[in-house]
Amino acid sequence: MDRWTPLQASDSRRLPDFEKFKKSENRARYISGLVELIVCATTVKNRRVLLVRHAGVEKPDYGDWLLPAGSVEGGESLEQALKREMKEETGLRIRVIRKLVELIDSYTNDVLVNFLCIPLTSKIKISSELMETKWFDLNEIQRLKNIHPGLKQFLIDGFNKGSFRE
Repeated sequence: MDRWTPLQASDSRRLPDFEKFKKSENRARYISGLVELIVCATTVKNRRVLLVRHAGVEKPDYGDWLLPAGSVEGGESLEQALKREMKEETGLRIRVIRKLVELIDSYTNDVLVNFLCIPLTSKIKISSELMETKWFDLNEIQRLKNIHPGLKQFLIDGFNKGSFRE
């Protein structure tokens, strides 16, 4: 799926385009049937959204601007996992407002659940997993080159439609 659109009951898992994968470990995970549940945060403050860039070159989306995200661990609720991941990666405490979208990641075939969040703290302290964080407004997002086109359109649409309001 190239667009960040909600999954429908009629959607079925399709084989990914393996040429899009940048690392063999993702092929191995798919072939072995391992699929992760990933939570991601559309964190907004003052009409800006927080995006991050991963430090690990082994990541299939290395160098791209992304939403902060991470795996749900055993026994965690989606909200608990999201709060833990945000604290670990960015140092921010967040309040989860509502679920925005569910989709299948086109790089890994994992299930992503994206939530609208607001920060409860303001000081960002990035972890070693990240190389950079930045708050982007709509104009900056429209000019971004190194971002997945589906995520870019999702963010543009969300700002234009007012979907990112509390």
